[in-house]
Amino acid sequence: MTDQLSTQDLAGQLDAIRVQISRIQHDLNNPLAVISGNVELIKALSDALGVSPDVEAPLRDVGTAVEQLEGHVDRLLAVRGLLAELTAQLQDAG
Repeated sequence: MTDQLSTQDLAGQLDAIRVQISRIQHDLNNPLAVISGNVELIKALSDALGVSPDVEAPLRDVGTAVEQLEGHVDRLLAVRGLLAELTAQLQDAG
């Protein structure tokens, strides 16, 4: 009985971590979308105004940083998926 309770507790803790990861992923995706959209807008405006060479490198740097952060978010999603699988296995075992 003690093993079953600890298995249930562990499953609950893993599920709580999974929920927190979902929140973090959501909280990161929103600002990344804003940054990405604004980079595109600034690029279009700079092209239209002919100042593109002056802002091209910084915009590329920001775009690279956004891509790196998106990669981190993707890894968070992979961890979330693993936690969901572990939680299901623990619940099945319990």
